[in-house]
Amino acid sequence: MQRRRFTALASALVAMALLPVSPLFAHTPYRQWDIFRKRHLQILSSHSDLEGDATADRWADILGAKLPLARAMVSRARDVIRSAALLKTNQAKIAILSYAHAKAMFEGTAPFEEYKPMPLQVLLDNGTHLLVARDDLPLAHAFLVVVTLLEEAKALQLDVPLEGKFGMNIHPGARAAALGETITLPEDVK
Repeated sequence: MQRRRFTALASALVAMALLPVSPLFAHTPYRQWDIFRKRHLQILSSHSDLEGDATADRWADILGAKLPLARAMVSRARDVIRSAALLKTNQAKIAILSYAHAKAMFEGTAPFEEYKPMPLQVLLDNGTHLLVARDDLPLAHAFLVVVTLLEEAKALQLDVPLEGKFGMNIHPGARAAALGETITLPEDVK
């Protein structure tokens, strides 16, 4: 009885090893993830920064209520190192970082040495955390996020530090929103 089971199992394993590798085995959800990232405004936060994570929740709720087509949501990385990896590889466009983490990530100092200095730009400042963006965040996207959140600026204690922070530049869309300027929005953003 044992021999039959062993023989059947061995035969099945050999048969599977001889089958050509199907493309289905190589399937990854990257394509769907890429589409998801393009359709949802993700605010990256970290499980290791509870205050920043709570801030991300508040801001995403406001953006979700006022810009429903943006489908704002919080994406949480397990720690700030993972947040740096997601920003560096363009899997996230904006993130909420504490002052210390934003400065270290921008400068490429510990614990972010392997990510080199990252060209982050400031969108908003709440006194303890910065909403930062990759330098390739579209102008219109930054403008809409900042204009929408600045409507609640007093309640949220928000500011756009026009002189920059820690050597970071202010995103041009954030600067335009803070100065009350208007920009022409592309048709797909309206």
